[in-house]
Amino acid sequence: MKFGLITLIWTAVLITLQTRARPLSRRSTSTLLLNGLGYQPNGDGEVTISIEAFAHLGSKPRGSFTHFLTSIFHKFHADVDNVGDHVATAMKRLDLFLAIGVPLDKMELTINGCDKNTVNLPRTGFKNLGVVTATEMVGKCRSSLPTAKIDSSETVTIYSSPPHGLGIISDIDDTIKNTSVLEPEKMFENTAYKDPVPIAGMPELYASLSKSLTVQSIPPQFIYLSGSPFELFPFLSSFLKTHFSASLGPLFLQSLSITDPEEIVKSLGDGKSGQGKIDYKVGQIKRLYGFYPQKGFLTIGDSGEKDPEVYGKAYNEFGGHFIRCIWIHVLDDRKADNSDKRFEEAFKGVPADRIRKFHTSEIPSLQKIDVAAGKCN
Repeated sequence: MKFGLITLIWTAVLITLQTRARPLSRRSTSTLLLNGLGYQPNGDGEVTISIEAFAHLGSKPRGSFTHFLTSIFHKFHADVDNVGDHVATAMKRLDLFLAIGVPLDKMELTINGCDKNTVNLPRTGFKNLGVVTATEMVGKCRSSLPTAKIDSSETVTIYSSPPHGLGIISDIDDTIKNTSVLEPEKMFENTAYKDPVPIAGMPELYASLSKSLTVQSIPPQFIYLSGSPFELFPFLSSFLKTHFSASLGPLFLQSLSITDPEEIVKSLGDGKSGQGKIDYKVGQIKRLYGFYPQKGFLTIGDSGEKDPEVYGKAYNEFGGHFIRCIWIHVLDDRKADNSDKRFEEAFKGVPADRIRKFHTSEIPSLQKIDVAAGKCN
């Protein structure tokens, strides 16, 4: 997400925590479990899962945050008659930004559909307060979609895929979801309280890709890679389930802890260069390369932020077998840098026939491209 939204949220959170702090012993602990990814490191059917969890105090101080959001809505000229409803929606969506992580928490993961029924995750750490990312072997799985749960957490899906085949690495904001990241007021509205709207034609395109990229009965592995903070997981996960039910997959989000300012600054990058965003996403793609070195991926993003630079760098680092095609949604926004110079620099070293830039009106025509046969245009 953009600096403005993160700044607003964290300012409100810090104010709330300072004015409403209560002893930790009075609150119960809850867990947010993000959906996971399954892979076969040895190609023998034995599955290893990668999964992330966030342990936090169950009750959250909300009074000051509600006040802050109300003032923001008035500042952004939101519909005055519906400010109360907007604030209620925003409180629900942004609720996890108020969550206080619990370090050194021990969590047992219950798995349904694999040989191993339970896995003890490493204790949560101090640096990313309450967050743990783990890879655990679970044996052979009876389904490509086993599920996992921790105590009172929601049951989540583990999207498992064999070593071979194809996949899609997709951005979310302004690639498949109308967020308007280049316009802070609209971005706040679209994130905080407005109903999320998919980019026209993208649900149909992804449903089509789920079929056309199935190779030797292996469906493509969809992976959603976003710079948004993991506190938005429930909101973004619901959006995907509602609009992209035919192309679901794990959702990779950033861990931005209010107790770890260094990570926040790093994620925002150094000014307009956005190097922090580039490094984060390329780092996640490197993880995926470690999971699926034999797969080939179609990467899809937009020109609003740094997707061209991310995918161009990933192509040069991991090769054309892994990054098969790069599709970029060219935003019709005067603030978007759609210049030839920008794209030439971003895609230096990438063959022109591996790149497709498209406008919203061209999205339906992308279904005709035979990516499975090596075509990108």
